[in-house]
Amino acid sequence: MGDRVKGGKSRHPDLVVEVAHPKIIHESGAQILRHANLLSLRVTMATHPDGFRLEGPLAAAHGTGSRTVLYEGPVRGLCPFAPRNSNTMAAAALAAPSLGFDGVTGVLVADLSLTDMHVVDVELSGHPGPTGRSFAVHTHRENPAEPGAVTGSATVTAFWRSLLACCQLPSRPGIHLC
Repeated sequence: MGDRVKGGKSRHPDLVVEVAHPKIIHESGAQILRHANLLSLRVTMATHPDGFRLEGPLAAAHGTGSRTVLYEGPVRGLCPFAPRNSNTMAAAALAAPSLGFDGVTGVLVADLSLTDMHVVDVELSGHPGPTGRSFAVHTHRENPAEPGAVTGSATVTAFWRSLLACCQLPSRPGIHLC
């Protein structure tokens, strides 16, 4: 699936119907998501307060209990004040351009019980169908982390393995930067 058709004209689909084989999603999932019409996308990142490197008004935010929401709102408003703690949220906003940085909700949570991990929850939903029910996906990720660390200890390994996997793709082996 390409964004351009013969003659170099851009395609902007009005509807994407995904009932494809997993291979199709693997090869074209990112392009499909760029045209998806999501209703909501919410990314919640929780960790121990020592794992945050906050700036501006968030730098002075203090928890009032064992679990405190430090920020909840558009990702655009969070990124400048949590540049080291909002990368997953920013990636979600880039991956869902129908919502973007203003439409994706970012939630930053200080949780005193999370001394050795970062927890990321991603919730997305589409528009209601004829029955009134919506498509919804919820993922929950727990990434081990040293106390006070901004980056989880499994992140580097996951990143490295992703790079190695790119080098083994039969359709386009190697790493391609654009």
